[in-house]
Amino acid sequence: MPIRVLIVEASSGGVVGGSLTGFVHMVRGFDSARVSAVMALYEPKTIEPELEDLGVRIRHVSRRRLPKEHGLLKSDSYQRAKKMGAVTTILRTLRQGARLVAEEMPAAWQLARIVREENIDVIHLGNGVRANFDGILAGMMTGKPVICHVKGFEKYSGRERWGARRLSALVCMTEAIDKHCRDNGVIAPRQEVIYDAVDPVWLEPKNSRAEVRSALSVDAEVPLLIISGNIQEWKGQAVLVEAFAQIAASHPSAQCLVAGGVHRAGEHYADTLRGRIADLGLTDRIRFLGFRDDIPDLMNAVDIVVHASVRPEPFGRVILEGMLAGRLVVAANAGGVRELIETGKTGYLVEPGNPTELAQCLDRALAEPERSRDMGSTAQRWATEKFSLVRHVEQMCDLYETSVRNGSR
Repeated sequence: MPIRVLIVEASSGGVVGGSLTGFVHMVRGFDSARVSAVMALYEPKTIEPELEDLGVRIRHVSRRRLPKEHGLLKSDSYQRAKKMGAVTTILRTLRQGARLVAEEMPAAWQLARIVREENIDVIHLGNGVRANFDGILAGMMTGKPVICHVKGFEKYSGRERWGARRLSALVCMTEAIDKHCRDNGVIAPRQEVIYDAVDPVWLEPKNSRAEVRSALSVDAEVPLLIISGNIQEWKGQAVLVEAFAQIAASHPSAQCLVAGGVHRAGEHYADTLRGRIADLGLTDRIRFLGFRDDIPDLMNAVDIVVHASVRPEPFGRVILEGMLAGRLVVAANAGGVRELIETGKTGYLVEPGNPTELAQCLDRALAEPERSRDMGSTAQRWATEKFSLVRHVEQMCDLYETSVRNGSR
């Protein structure tokens, strides 16, 4: 009988992010005789039909979210009080207590019910110890082993350290994340780094480079850049806009695509971004595509993939997609990104949030198209070997089987 795994994806914001995308690719590599998956989602996702086609049962969890904004934030007295260490500790404790009662316990009961109804053997949490604390509680309620996947640089407190010790295993997306967890005392009985992967079948373009460019009304010889990811401030689309403005005159035919849905928290940012592009006179050269389900086609059609996050990126899935597509990738040098790119060999790394440095790098890449293509080919060979989907799935399945044999903590 295959192991029954409940994959818990708690992301919200009305978009499909890298965490959920990574799970979809993992599931695509599962052997149905070895693993059977059920996925718990905390909001409806556009990717659900694809998951169902892969044989994944979808269950929805309703989780109340306490507002981050409240009236006291406007009070000067409140802000002064927050600067006092003892007051900060009390406020954090009260907030955590409120989250536990109003958010996490109700969600944990729902997850526990799903575990029992679906005859789940192991719970796989996809959003880290802090965001998935309800999943840890569900594991304790049901006696099932819990694996927690950490895909970000989170802030930790005593309860996350307590929760980590009750896991069967902690999976870190990169060495940088593993170090961050250990430095903050978030250490599980078993802890290892397992890199995400991309399904090579999914990455195969369905349309030719010429066909995609024609649909975009882009001539065959036009230098074309893309930044792909949900539209929110930390993803750094604004950095690329400013960098592109600096090279627009020296590369008058170059164009840039901005692909990605607008996160609910990024609506004002998206409007500001469009306004800035208009002010720079670049509306015809920097184009918003919105959410796209044809990323492989777009990767095949462009020349350069840009990653411009302004804070440390845990992994940067778009970087891996670009490399596997054989495209030159220019990325922000922070977080787990350093584990993906060797600057000058498999891509370029630039200082995060520095449009001038990004512009200089793009100027060089556009001026040396043959070298850029060679670097893309080198990156493709390296990434194909290191980020194999077969290897990723084997590591995860081994972890499932070991956790089930060993039981819950």
